[in-house]
Amino acid sequence: MKKIIRFAVCAFLIIALVIANICVSSAADKFFSKTDMLLIKNHIEDDADANEYANIQGACTDGKYAYFALMQSGTTIMKYNISSWEFVEKKKVSNVGHANDMTYNPDKGYIVIANNAPYYDRLTLLDPDTLKVIKDVQIDEDIYSIAYNASMKRYIVGLSGGYDFAMLDEDFDVIRDEDKVKEKEELEESDKKEDREKAEKLNTTKIYEGVSTGYTRQGCDCDGDYIYFVQSGGNNLLVIYDYSGNHIASIPMASKYEVENILHIGNTFYTTTYHYGNRLYRIGFNSATDISYKVSYDPAGGEGEMEPTTVHYGESTKLRKNEFKREGYTFYGWRVHRDSDDKVIGYRLGSDKYEWLSEDDLYTALPYFDEESMAETVLFGNLKLSAIWINDEYGIDFDTDGGVGEMEPAVAKYDGEFVIPENGFSKEGYVFSGFSAVRDLDGRTYGYREGSDEPEWLKSDDIIRPHLFRPGDTVTKLTTDGRVNMTARYKFAYTFGDDGSTLVEYVGVDEKVYIPDNSGELKTLAEGAIKDNETMTELYIPAGVNDLQKQAVTNCPKLRSIYFEGSLPEKFDSDGVSGADTPAVYKVRDGQAFCIGFYADEASASLIRCHAASLDRALKANMLTR
Repeated sequence: MKKIIRFAVCAFLIIALVIANICVSSAADKFFSKTDMLLIKNHIEDDADANEYANIQGACTDGKYAYFALMQSGTTIMKYNISSWEFVEKKKVSNVGHANDMTYNPDKGYIVIANNAPYYDRLTLLDPDTLKVIKDVQIDEDIYSIAYNASMKRYIVGLSGGYDFAMLDEDFDVIRDEDKVKEKEELEESDKKEDREKAEKLNTTKIYEGVSTGYTRQGCDCDGDYIYFVQSGGNNLLVIYDYSGNHIASIPMASKYEVENILHIGNTFYTTTYHYGNRLYRIGFNSATDISYKVSYDPAGGEGEMEPTTVHYGESTKLRKNEFKREGYTFYGWRVHRDSDDKVIGYRLGSDKYEWLSEDDLYTALPYFDEESMAETVLFGNLKLSAIWINDEYGIDFDTDGGVGEMEPAVAKYDGEFVIPENGFSKEGYVFSGFSAVRDLDGRTYGYREGSDEPEWLKSDDIIRPHLFRPGDTVTKLTTDGRVNMTARYKFAYTFGDDGSTLVEYVGVDEKVYIPDNSGELKTLAEGAIKDNETMTELYIPAGVNDLQKQAVTNCPKLRSIYFEGSLPEKFDSDGVSGADTPAVYKVRDGQAFCIGFYADEASASLIRCHAASLDRALKANMLTR
């Protein structure tokens, strides 16, 4: 019979343990994988005077007002109306340590402040109406946080130096472990000195073992079912226990800012954080505290109406199918903004990771498409989706950029191919290189950023050089809206040597070629400086050039006239010019050209030199006039 009873007891204990584990697992399943956070109040310190705060510490609520402790060589208590989150009043209090945590006792009508360092075993009672200190209370344990359960008439306290916690009664006496109390009494009654010494050291406080997370311990709160500790570090944690001390869940928090405290009214929970300013968030971590948010739809130039979509955290919800219309445009997707700061979800320049960005940091938005699903809120709440439209056609304009000529605007279809037409512009002394492109949509230029050989639409600060479209190139989908401006780009037709005294190369296409004197530095036309030129008919050589090297001008079949603005070079023979059909050689005086021969061979070169010398003597003797 004893065996049967023993078996029954064991079976009962096993079943009870299984049921307990099921209950704990079931409770854990009710919580989200991370907290949802909605910004309620930013920069709480703005309502305090300068130098009255460093960062937020304790916080609590009496159901109508919220109270926050801001610490800076003393503590300022800030009071806010919860219905509007408007500032009500403030008062500076002293000798409350870090004021690391606060709670409200509705039975007594006062706020209790857990001082923490350096007064770990001291509580301060505060009048919520006057914000004046009522009195200090010494307790038997060192604590860093405190919360009050009105139904149990118990305070939950986080024990300093670790993650364990305990309870105080409504008179701030610690709740004792009855087994340890009995053990202590027995040891005290012992005749042995060592037992009595052991009794003196025995702590009879009923201690609940906390999970060692490695995170920094901050504030705590409690409701009828659970005890909540917030801890900072990494993603921050919301650590949850039941009143039997079972660890229910450790939930990462959506904000990486240093979490400081937690408070609640009914099923509405809040947490405070510090990061270059003090913030208050509403948080959701299970179905009871769920934060729903609205997704609104903006036609962005289109017509029609669409009802907002309500999304509950943790519930996969489809976006609506676009119902907006815009004549001449095709709907592409949605650009996603968040209401609090109008940041857009997208990519930074050179990054393949999308994030919430300001317009200044945004390279390209991440489009959302019809009926995509959302399940989690974004930090700071509601979203606005703006329609992205693609213009079925867009215009292309052509600009001379200081050149001459005309090119008619063109129309391209977004989904079609457009062939870059032949260039119709020219610029004297320059060679056409291609067209650069700027789109009206956002003023971006199509080109290259540093370290990339793939052209992109870039802001002016990000581009190192534009991409050049050349006649015959085929392009498509240059812009989703607006026009594209194609601007002619040119390269200087002349290349000079390092010291500027030598013309190394001319690659222009002008019929009349006026070689620049390079600020008076040019002295020599190098071998092959002007060669294989099929357009040049007249060549003007500036004064100061005294050397035409061998075949300086060669294979220029249309060359008919060579003009020397100064004296003929000392070295001028049949090797200097070749491939031209006996061009006429002119000497220019005060803008007037005098023909001094027809260049064909060495004999002609000698005759030209002779005529040039005679002309120079006559000019010097003023025998010729204009």
